[in-house]
This record gives sequence, structure tokens and C-alpha cells, in this order.
Amino acid sequence: MTENTPRIPDSLDMQRLQAMQLVARMKETSDRLGMGFIGGFIGPDGQKFVMTNMDDDDSQALLPDELK
Repeated sequence: MTENTPRIPDSLDMQRLQAMQLVARMKETSDRLGMGFIGGFIGPDGQKFVMTNMDDDDSQALLPDELK
């Protein structure tokens, strides 16, 4: 593979991207409605993804231990 050849994501990468997009859309809806939001997931490989529109102290208090 040369340096200029793009890497084609595998299905796990696509599933992660789709899950990230879903969380981002939920956050955008919450922003639009003026609601607090914290959401995320833990991928099959153990990587965590979290998005929030709340300040850090509030979001940390609401997060389950598995996502901290």
C-alpha cells in the first residue's frame, strides 16, 4: 500500500462511525431544544465515546462508572 492510498475502513470502523454519528445527532437535538445531554457508548474493542453539552462537573456526576 502506498502513502497516497486511502485506508478503507473495515465494518467495525463503520459501525463505530455510525454509532458516533447517532450520538452526535442526539446531542444536536438536545442543543436545539435547550436540554442537557450526555450520551455515549463503549465499543467492542473497549474504546469509549462520550459527548455532552453539560459542564464537566455535572456530566461526571451523571456518567456511569463504566464511561468515566
